[in-house]
Amino acid sequence: MTALAVIFIIISTCLFLFILMQRREIRSISQQMKEINPHVTNMLVHSSGGDKNIVSLINDINNLIREIQQTRIQYQQKSHTLDQMMTNISHDLRTPLTSAMGYINIVKNSNMSEEEKNHEIEIIEQRLMRLEELINSFFEFSKVISKGRTPEMEKINLTAVLEESISHYYDDYCSQNRKIIFNCECVRINTFSNRNMLMRIFDNLVSNALKHGTGNLSVSVSVAEMITIKFENENSDSDIEIERIFDEFYTTDISRNKGNTGLGLSIAKQFTHMLDGKINAEYNGKLFSVTAEFPKYPDIK
Repeated sequence: MTALAVIFIIISTCLFLFILMQRREIRSISQQMKEINPHVTNMLVHSSGGDKNIVSLINDINNLIREIQQTRIQYQQKSHTLDQMMTNISHDLRTPLTSAMGYINIVKNSNMSEEEKNHEIEIIEQRLMRLEELINSFFEFSKVISKGRTPEMEKINLTAVLEESISHYYDDYCSQNRKIIFNCECVRINTFSNRNMLMRIFDNLVSNALKHGTGNLSVSVSVAEMITIKFENENSDSDIEIERIFDEFYTTDISRNKGNTGLGLSIAKQFTHMLDGKINAEYNGKLFSVTAEFPKYPDIK
């Protein structure tokens, strides 16, 4: 009987000490949480004991803390990006609007001939068309980043869409004594895609080459496992960060006097991915190229 009493006392003492240690460990965790919570730090909860349940709990807590810390970092980055975005949007929209208002004031308050007025009105029209283009780009970009839409897909002749896009910029290139050299052996290359998005991708790539490139633009198409379209010409911008070329609002035009929003290539990338394609850029010396790949339609051999 005495032996049973001794065993009971030992077991009770062990349980008491275990519970005491557990309570002490929980108090320690609670205290650490109070110190971590109010501050944005890299601190984590640490255990002084070896109980596997407590260790498992601490690991779960630390994983949650890491997620919160990462979310805070991402929020700060997004906040900074949003501030920069609003600054860029404000500048980009204000520039053509201010210019158009200036020309309107000149037309209203100057004694001009009819020919001179028509010339100024053409400039005003160009500025307002640029403003419309910017607004459309920002609206289009907002729809892209919302990721709430699934594009409607259909069988499309990619060659025809690409030729149409190139024709839109024929006069612009000619005005700079430049050419678009189109190399494609196939009159018809079918893909399963969205025509409007495909047109926007090609427009943005040709327009980007017009704004930042020099010399002729080479557009070549080849078909293998994928349909590959390569846009290549010389680029006069010496400060290109090729790893950032598809980032939103990235531009080497610091003064933004080329009317560049930094959205063209970003939209092209987003749309290409939404159409199950791939896109990448290379810059070797002065030669800048963007290569876009799209899936073939199943009937292409």
